[in-house]
Amino acid sequence: MPEFQAGEKTEPATPRRREEVRKKGQVAKSTDLNSAIVLLAAIIALYFLTPNLMRAMTNFTRFYLEDAPNIQVDVNSLQVLLIRAVLQVSGFFTPFIVIILTAALLANVVQVGFNLSGYPLMPRIEKLSPVAGFRRMFSARSFIELAKSILKVIIVGYIAYITIRGEFDRLLGLMDVDVWGGWAIMGKVSFTLGMRIAIAFLVLGLADYAFQLYQFEQDIKMTKEEVRQEIKDFEGDPLVRARIRRIRRQMAISRMMAEVPRAHVVVTNPTFLAVALRYEMEKMQAPVVVAKGARLMAERIREMAVSNGVPIVENALLAQMLYKSVEIGSQIPEHLYRAVAEVLAYVYQIDRRSRQRWGSLTSVASR
Repeated sequence: MPEFQAGEKTEPATPRRREEVRKKGQVAKSTDLNSAIVLLAAIIALYFLTPNLMRAMTNFTRFYLEDAPNIQVDVNSLQVLLIRAVLQVSGFFTPFIVIILTAALLANVVQVGFNLSGYPLMPRIEKLSPVAGFRRMFSARSFIELAKSILKVIIVGYIAYITIRGEFDRLLGLMDVDVWGGWAIMGKVSFTLGMRIAIAFLVLGLADYAFQLYQFEQDIKMTKEEVRQEIKDFEGDPLVRARIRRIRRQMAISRMMAEVPRAHVVVTNPTFLAVALRYEMEKMQAPVVVAKGARLMAERIREMAVSNGVPIVENALLAQMLYKSVEIGSQIPEHLYRAVAEVLAYVYQIDRRSRQRWGSLTSVASR
């Protein structure tokens, strides 16, 4: 495997790193895609709004030209006329402006979501560095932007050429039609040209967005040391976490060993595994595993059982099944009922015989 340098960014950005750069306004966004969407929305809006806009502008012009002789020219009347004209013109263009703003907003939201950040507007000393500016000017990204600009000029020129060439005969006929007919022909040609250019820019914008997304992922990559430091800052020192886990494990073992003296039987295999069971007929539906362990832990469980007088039964197959399939504090499964019942019955029988024998010895001693 290749040996990476300590400072080389080879690791994908963590969620925390992504959140930090997003708060700083660093996101994958293509301005070319935004421009293409806005241009496409503007052309479509003009196509549908132009007839009404032309009629409104015609009526507006006719009204003021026809009433010009009747207008009293003074400061008050001119102010009223100016305000009225501004309101009317604003009413003409408001739908168009709303469509453009909506398209621009949607283009940004689709790419980066809602992300308001004032960090890019904050003044920073590094922005004033001539060296950094010189590096940005001659960086690979600057050459890519230059190549994109040249490509756009070529595309626009080619689309304009093929569109005008296809409509050349119609354009030559403009001299034989009236004004409105000329406007209609120019409108159709302009719409065709604009739609072709907008669609071409949209394709370029999508490609640019894919590139910006790839470049963004490369820029926010982290070194192995940064990943380790982030994990350390976020989750704490690994040594401290290991010590906490060790303390928790010791506490769990202590609680488990405290349950062994209350067990009714310990099943072993005989030395590798040990499982302690408790069964209280009035309180439990089935026997419960109160402790289990392997190797050294099994030995400790057996020692605790012996010191507290808990019976130990050797049953290798049952011990193995209980150890693998039942967690501490859980009841045994139904398919082990019969095997465990036989063990408990054996233990109860031995215990009853021991009590009877102890009773006989006591009665003999009292005579």
